[in-house]
Amino acid sequence: MNRVQISIRSMKTSAKSYGWVHKWSRFKRWQEMQAAHAENVQEKQRNQSFIKLPTGLYITPERPDDLTPKKAPADMTRKDTGQLPMELLTWHTQMRYVDHSIDNIKRYRRYKNFQHMQYDQRVIPERLLFLGPDLAAAHFLVHRGAAVKFVGDDNWYKKDKWNRYSLPGQKVDNLFIEAIDASNTQIMFEGLENLENLSHLRLLRLANCEFIDDWSIGRIGGLLPDLEMLDLSGCHRISSKGLMGLKNSKKLKFLRLEGLSDIKNLGKSALILEDLLPKLKVLGMDYEAAFRQVEAENRLLEQERVVLDGKGNAFMEDDNSRLFLVMSTSSEERAVTDDNDNPIMTSTVRREIPKMSDLEFEKINALSGGKLRHLLVGSPSGYEWNETTEKILEHEASLNLADDVITDPKMLPRGKRPEFELEETRSKLEDAKIQFLKEFGGNLESEEEEENSKKLLKSH
Repeated sequence: MNRVQISIRSMKTSAKSYGWVHKWSRFKRWQEMQAAHAENVQEKQRNQSFIKLPTGLYITPERPDDLTPKKAPADMTRKDTGQLPMELLTWHTQMRYVDHSIDNIKRYRRYKNFQHMQYDQRVIPERLLFLGPDLAAAHFLVHRGAAVKFVGDDNWYKKDKWNRYSLPGQKVDNLFIEAIDASNTQIMFEGLENLENLSHLRLLRLANCEFIDDWSIGRIGGLLPDLEMLDLSGCHRISSKGLMGLKNSKKLKFLRLEGLSDIKNLGKSALILEDLLPKLKVLGMDYEAAFRQVEAENRLLEQERVVLDGKGNAFMEDDNSRLFLVMSTSSEERAVTDDNDNPIMTSTVRREIPKMSDLEFEKINALSGGKLRHLLVGSPSGYEWNETTEKILEHEASLNLADDVITDPKMLPRGKRPEFELEETRSKLEDAKIQFLKEFGGNLESEEEEENSKKLLKSH
C-alpha cells in the first residue's frame, strides 16, 4: 500500500470520527447513474455465465480482466491499468481547500435539493401505464402544488390546506386535461416530460416558475403543438432566442410575457413569433420600450468612439486606446453574485478614468443608459446604481477637496456634475405618432398645437 492510499484512508477515518468533512459530489443526472448501474449489472452477469458446463452449472473466471479484449498501452485508461481514479486524487488534493462556511453548506444543500427535484420529476412508466397520460399528469402536477381542470368539469383540482387532494386512482375513460395552472411551482425541464400526449390541453400557466428556461420552452413547443394559451410571466431564465422555441406551436393564440422587460431583444422575438403564427397575440409586452431600447443601441453604435468585437459587444475607445464596455450581448450583465443573487464583492470596483472630453463622456453615458459611468465606478449592490453609490462618490469628493485634490468630473456625484447641453434627439416613434395625428387626428397646422401633441405623447 503506497503513501497516497494510506493518507486517503487516514483522512476518511478522521472524517468519520469528526464528521466535519463533506465531499462535493459531481453533478450526475439520474439517467447517467441508471445507465452506469445497468452496465455494471450486465458486466457482472456476463462474467458469471462465462463458461457453461454440461451439467448446467457456470464457471466464473478468477480474473474478470481475462474476459475483456486486450488494449494497447496507449489506449488503456486509469481503470484498465489499476491506478487510482482521477476524481479520488483530485478530491485528495482539494481537501484542504473545502469551504465549510455556513453559506457554502447552504449552497451545497440547495445543490443536493436540485438533484433530488430533477430525479423526482422524471417520468415513471408504471404510473403512465396504470393511469393513462392525462390522469398521470394530473397526479404529477397536483402533488407538486399545481392545479388542473378537466374537459367538461368547471372545478379546479388542487391541494387543500392539509396538502390533500382527490383524484381517481385508476384509469378513467374520456377524462382529459383541458387547463393547467402550475404558477409558482418548481417544475423544470424533466417534469415537462410528464405532459406528453395531452391532446386536449389548451391552457398552460407557468408564471413565476424559477426553473423554466430556454430548454423548457423548446420542450413545450415540441410536446404540446395544440396549445392555445401560454403564460410565461416572471420566468426570468428565458431569453429572446429561447422564446423562438414556440415557433412550432401553430395553434397558439395568446402568449403572456409580463414582467420580462429586462430581457434583451424580447420584443423583437415576440414580433417575429406574431409574424410566424398568424393567430398569436402577445400580451404584457411593452413594444414601445423595446423600440426605444433598440433605437438607443443603434444611436450608440453610430458614435465614432464605439467599436464592436466578434461577439457583438460594444466598447468605447478613449484617447489612450483603452476599451470600456458600454453594451453587451449577454442578457445577464451583472457582477459576481452568489446563488441568492447577492453580490460577493461589496466594495467599489474602480477602473481607470477614460481620457476624453467630459461632453463626449456624458453623451455616450446617456446613450448607454448610464452603463459607462456604472461600470466605471462600480456600484456596491453588484449591478444596481443606487443612492449608496452617490453617497460614496460624495464622500470621496469631500475628502479630495479637504486634501486639495482635484476630482475628475466623471467621478463626481449626481448633484455636483457640471451641466452639459447634450444634443436633443427625438425618437422616431414620437415622429411616427405625430405624423399619424396629422393625418388622422385633425391636421395639426400650428407649431403650438404640435408642441401640445408632444406634451400629450410624453404624458402617455
